Amino acid sequence: MKAKVFSLIIISMKKVPPKPKVIHNRIYLISASVVFLILITIFTISNFLYFRVSISGQNKYFVSTSKFETLADDQVNDFKQTSFNLNIDGSDVHLNFNDLGISFSEDQTSNWRLGTKKSLLENLRKNWEISTGGFKPSYQINYQKLVATVNNTFNNRETKPKDAKFDPKNFEISPESSGIVIDRNAFIFDLRMRIENLSKTTININKYESQPKFKKEQFSSALEKIKVLSNQKITLSYNFDTWDLSKELMNFVVFAPKGKPNFYTVKSDIFADQIILNDVYLGDKPSLDQIDITLEPNKITQYLVQIANAVDRDTIDATLEFENGRVTEFTPAEDGQKLDIQLATNLILEKISTDYTSGDKLITITLPVIVRKAKIANEEVNSLGVKELIGSGVSYFAGSIANRAYNVGLGARRLNGFLVKPGENFSFNEAVGEVSGKTGYRQAYVISSGKTVLDDGGGICQVSTTVFRAALNSGFPIVARTAHAYRVGYYEQGGFKAGVDATVWQPSVDLKFKNDSSHHILVQAIVDPARAKLQVDIYGTRDDRKVELSEPVVSNFKSAPEPRYQDDPTLPKGSVKQVDFAAVGATAVFSRKVYKGGEKVIDEKFTSNFRPWQAVFLVGTGG
Repeated sequence: MKAKVFSLIIISMKKVPPKPKVIHNRIYLISASVVFLILITIFTISNFLYFRVSISGQNKYFVSTSKFETLADDQVNDFKQTSFNLNIDGSDVHLNFNDLGISFSEDQTSNWRLGTKKSLLENLRKNWEISTGGFKPSYQINYQKLVATVNNTFNNRETKPKDAKFDPKNFEISPESSGIVIDRNAFIFDLRMRIENLSKTTININKYESQPKFKKEQFSSALEKIKVLSNQKITLSYNFDTWDLSKELMNFVVFAPKGKPNFYTVKSDIFADQIILNDVYLGDKPSLDQIDITLEPNKITQYLVQIANAVDRDTIDATLEFENGRVTEFTPAEDGQKLDIQLATNLILEKISTDYTSGDKLITITLPVIVRKAKIANEEVNSLGVKELIGSGVSYFAGSIANRAYNVGLGARRLNGFLVKPGENFSFNEAVGEVSGKTGYRQAYVISSGKTVLDDGGGICQVSTTVFRAALNSGFPIVARTAHAYRVGYYEQGGFKAGVDATVWQPSVDLKFKNDSSHHILVQAIVDPARAKLQVDIYGTRDDRKVELSEPVVSNFKSAPEPRYQDDPTLPKGSVKQVDFAAVGATAVFSRKVYKGGEKVIDEKFTSNFRPWQAVFLVGTGG
C-alpha cells in the first residue's frame, strides 16, 4: 500500500507544468549563448580570414592573413619587375617604373591588415573593403619625373601646331598649320588604372589633330595697331638721362583672342597635384575671334627695373662722428631718389596708344622719381650744437635667442643718428620706423595676450628701455613711458633693479622725451655683440643741469604661478626649451630730480606694477 501511494505522488509531481518565468529565462540563456557563439566565430574568422580577396583579377575566398600577405607581396613584386608596354602608331615603347617616377611601398598589406588588437567593426570594415573593392597597391609618384618622361617619350612622335606669327621686320604674318598630338590625359588615366589593377596589358596611345591658337585671318586688326605703335617715337627721360622706348615696344606686345588670354592651357587633376600637360587647343575648331594686342604691364615693369638701377640713389645724411665727446669727421648730405616703377608703368600704358591712327608721333614721358631729402643738410651741421656727450644708457641681453639679438642690433641701427630739434619731442616709434617682417625684423618670442609667442621684432623693447635710461641720465623731461606688465630678466642684468624699463608697441604705445635744450641733440646707439651689451648715447651741448636718480624700491612681492608648458611645432618632438623664467610680482618705485641753475625743474616718480610671471617651457611637437 505504501509503495503504491509513493508512485502516485511521483506521477502527480511529473504532471505539474513549469512556471512561465523559468521557461523564459531558459530561452534567453540559450539565445544569448547562441549569439555569443556566433559573435565569437565571426570575430575569430574576421581576425584571421579574408572572406574574399581579388588580386590581379583573381578571386580567392576565405584567405588567411598570412596567405593574403604572401599573395599581395608576390603579385606586387612580380608586377614592378615588368615594364609598361605602350603602342604608339603600331610600334611598342617600353617604360619602367623608375623612368615614370613610380615607387611602391615596402609593406603592401599595411592598409588592409587584420589583427586581434583591432575591433570587430574595424576588421569587418577591412574585410568588406577588400572583398568589394579588391586589393590596390600602395605607391607614390614623382610628378616632375613623370612629366619629364612623358615629354621625352611623346615629343618626337608629335607634330606641334604652329601659330600664325607676326614678323616685326617685314610687317608680315606667317601662315599657321595644324598638328597631330598625343592625348596625354588619356594616357595618364590608363597608367593609373594599370597600376591599381596590377595589369600588364598594353596601353594604346591615341592621337588627335590639334589646331593652332592663332590663324592668319585673325591678325588683320592687330596688324593695324602694330603699325600705329611702330610710327610712334617714345622717349623716357629724367634730368639729363633719356631712354628710347620705341626699340623695346615689340617686346611688350602680347597677342591673344579678345578676352581670352589664358584660354588654351590644359591641366590635369588626375593626381593630387595639377600637372600642366600641354599648351594645346582641345576643341574641334579654335575660336575665330580677332586677335587683339595689348602691352603687358609686367614686361614694362621688368624693363623699368633695369632703368631704376641707373636712377635710384640712397640718401646720405650729413653725419657727425664723435671721439671723446668731440666731432671728428663730417660727411656731406646727399638727397636720395627712387624711381616709382608702378606709377611709371601706368604712365607708359596711358601715353602709348594702340587704338588710334592719328595723333602725336613724338611722345616724351618724364619718369616719376621720389626724392628723399637728407634729414641733416650740409648747411645745418655747423649750427646744430651737437658737440659733446650729455648722457648715456646701457642694458644687457645675454641669453637672447639669435633672432632677438638680431632685432636688437637692427633697432639700434635704425635709431642711430636720429636728430631732435630744440623744443621737439623724441618719438621712439618714429625714430626706428615700422617694426615688422616687411622692414627686416625677424620673429622672436614676445608676450601677447598672456602667452609666449613668436612675433616680428621681438627684442625691440631692449632698445626702448636703453633709450629711456639715456634720457633719464641726460635730464630731459619724459613725455610718455609705459612700464612692462611683468618683470623681464634682460632688464635686470648688469646690476639694474626692477622698474628702470620702457615698453613700446606700435602704434599705440610709444616712448617720448622732450629736447628742452637750446640746441639739437643726436641719438647714437652702439651694440657690443661679444658682451651682449647695448649702449645709447645722447650728444648735444651741455648746460648746467644736474640729475639725481634714486635706486628703485621694490616691494609688495607676489609668488610666481606654476610653470606653463606649451606645444611648439618648430622644435623637435620631445625636446623642451625654457623661454621665460619665473618672476615674482612686485611694485617698483624710483624718483628723479633735475636741477637747472640751482633750481629744481623736475621732481617725479616712476612706478611699475609687475604681475607675477610663470616660467614658460616650449615642448617640441615637430618631426
